[in-house]
Amino acid sequence: MKKFFKLLFNGTDEGVAVVEFAIILPILVLTFVGLFEVTNFLYCNNKMNRTAQEISNIVTRNDVTKPQLDSMLKASVLIAQPFNFTQYGNVIVTSVSKVSSILPPIINWRDSYPGGTGGSRISPSSLPNGISLSAGQTVIFTEVFFNYQPVIGGSVFTFAKTNLYAVAAAVPRLGTMTTLPPS
Repeated sequence: MKKFFKLLFNGTDEGVAVVEFAIILPILVLTFVGLFEVTNFLYCNNKMNRTAQEISNIVTRNDVTKPQLDSMLKASVLIAQPFNFTQYGNVIVTSVSKVSSILPPIINWRDSYPGGTGGSRISPSSLPNGISLSAGQTVIFTEVFFNYQPVIGGSVFTFAKTNLYAVAAAVPRLGTMTTLPPS
């Protein structure tokens, strides 16, 4: 390659490094942008998993009322920081129990913040991670949904938005948590 530049610049090496750097610079920039976005995406995914685990932990400490649960679910905004959970996220908590060994599991109650519960993937017929309940057992499932928005975007780069999903399950420590009293 040096022979090419020597012919191009009349036998001198002046400017060769600048031209080589100009050729390599776009590749370096794209590499760093890609690494930044991948790292940020992985960090966001980890934060959403952590949010699901922490909300499950908080909720299952004791029987709760609806206002108490609503306050606990608002903590998801703090746990998910620095990501904008209020705008792009939703947490859904579902209580599932099995009354007897012959009856299938039932959903006792479901609550969410800040959105609705319509997107829940928890159903009594197919519990996540192959969980099966014993008679008299209650499990609290926490689902976190987050619409990941890439940090670097706009007119230069177009990255696809990604919907993240995390689920955590916990058994109530005290009480049964089969009802969600209004107050």
